[in-house]
Parts: sequence; C-alpha cells; structure tokens
Amino acid sequence: MSLISYLTRIHFADRVLEDALAVEMERFGLGHPLVISDRDAARGDALDRLYAALPPTIRTDTHVAGTVDPAQDRAAAVALFSDAECDGIIGFGGLVALDLARVAAQAGVPVMTIPTGTGTVGLGPVDPAQSVPPGQQPALPVAILCDATLTVVADEAATAAGGMDALCQCLECYLGTAFNPPADGIALDGLRRAAMYLDAAVQDGTDIPARRELLAAALNAGLAAEKGRGGLAAAAHELESISRSRRGVLHGALLPEVLAFNAPAIHDRFALVCVMLGLPPNADPGERLVALAERIGLPLRLSEVGIQEHMLSCAARGAAAAPANRTNPRHATGQDYERMMRAVL
Repeated sequence: MSLISYLTRIHFADRVLEDALAVEMERFGLGHPLVISDRDAARGDALDRLYAALPPTIRTDTHVAGTVDPAQDRAAAVALFSDAECDGIIGFGGLVALDLARVAAQAGVPVMTIPTGTGTVGLGPVDPAQSVPPGQQPALPVAILCDATLTVVADEAATAAGGMDALCQCLECYLGTAFNPPADGIALDGLRRAAMYLDAAVQDGTDIPARRELLAAALNAGLAAEKGRGGLAAAAHELESISRSRRGVLHGALLPEVLAFNAPAIHDRFALVCVMLGLPPNADPGERLVALAERIGLPLRLSEVGIQEHMLSCAARGAAAAPANRTNPRHATGQDYERMMRAVL
C-alpha cells in the first residue's frame, strides 16, 4: 500500500509515478494540467517518464521554472495557465518547480507535486525567494507522489544540499519550543533517516534505498514544518539567496553558531538529538553534523561561495525579519545574526 493520508494524499513507493499519477488525476478531474518543471527535472529520463505516465487523453502545457526572476516566473505561469485554460497544476522537479506550482495556483486550483530530488516534496513554507502575492498562501498539494527512482537524476551537489536542508529542517522543527508532540516525533524520525543515509546517497546516485530514506526525510521535514523553523533557516536562506547557492549549501557552515546561540533555551533537547544521531547523550550534535557536511562536499566557510564581509549586514537584517526567526527558540536580532555569520565567514 503506497498511500499515506496526513495533511494530504501522499503516495510513497518506487515507480509510484506510473502506478498513481493517472488515478490521482482522475480523482481530481485533471484533463488539461499545466506542468511546471525546472532544470532538476530535465536531468535523465524523469520528464519522459512523467509524460509517458499521463493518460493518452490528457492535454498538457509546460512552463520551465527558474530561468527568470521569481516574480516573472509566477506571472508567466499564471498567464499560461489562464490562456491555455488549464484545470490544474503538476509541479515536477526540485525546489524551484514545486514551490512555483504552489504559489502560481489560484484558489481552488488542484496542485500535485512530484519531487525529482531529495530536498523537498512540496510541503511546508516555500522558499523566501518565491513571489507570493500579499494575502495569498501557497497551495497545499492535493496529492504528492514520492518516487525514489525519480531522484537518481539528482547529482551529488544537489543531493548533498537538498539532503542537508531536509536534515536541518527536521532538526530545527524538533528543537523549536512550540508544543507539538506529533511534529516532534516526525522531525526526529526524519533527522535519523537523513543522518544515516545522506553519505551513501551522495556517494552513489544509484543507491535507491539511500535515496528512498532521504526522500522520506524530506517528507518528514515537510510534515513537521507545521511547527515552524528557526534561525538556521532564516540565516542560511538570506545568504544562499545572495550567493545564488542551492538551498541547503550553507546550512553546515552556520549550524554550530546557531546551535550555540540557541543552546540556553534548548539544551535539554540535545540528548534526544544525540540518540537519533547515534551519539552519547552528552555529545555535541553540531560536531557530528558539521563533519557530515564536510564529507559530502558542503562549504564550511561563507567565503567559499563568494560571500564577502560587506554583504553580512544586509543578510543579517533579512534573517532577523524572516518568518523563520519568529519561531527560533531564542529571540535573535540582526546584530546576533551578523555576529554568527562573521564567525564562519
């Protein structure tokens, strides 16, 4: 049985694209969807598999995301949806495609997301770079198809960044101080899966069991995001936007400073994090995760991706104003973020 019903309909199984796509399209009455893909989806045979899995009577139009400014991307997708008289949206690819599918949908338009990477499944907050109109919330997908065999198209760099992003999302969701026991359990399970299998998934793109576990961690991160994120997401997203890096690239570099800043409020939660990481309860989880980031090729200094000292003040102010900062365990000001960023420049 591939179906999980939690927040939405989620199919999770190898080759579930071919098994469930037509069924879900019929369920939601999709006869002419707009397919939003991106550069990640263009790798390998992923797109060929998508179009082969569509029922023969289906008409589609396609918008490729990520080639222009996010606001232009959204405007172009919305215009194509209207002009072609589409009746739903399929987001197919990585973070850019899945997020755009969710922000381009008008009220009542069914959206399906199908990830081809292991960083996101199309749940939780969208990337801050996305252009979300005032008063509009990103659509909750009516169905998500998680097929680990699609993720073999993601290269080492994309897998490393996406996997670290999912891992850190789970970590921050658990460490957050809001009371949400179900989200805590989901986040801890995702943290365990990502920490155990990220190495293997990066080293061998054909390792389907490892890719499956990372995809499960990304699903957990999306489900647990109901609890909110924290300072690591706030700071990293600002810096990754400036450096035009993939989301997740700078998480390993910033992790020790953010954990140290938040420790007075959440130190009692570190013991269970250590258990999930296979460490003694009194160990430093930051050391374990920084070592993991280094092994999979992620930078440990901001300067490695072109960040310069004069950029930090603006990035720090953006981090302090980010929604993720509102659910950080400790109140962090722009000065706090700038100090943390300078420490790993």
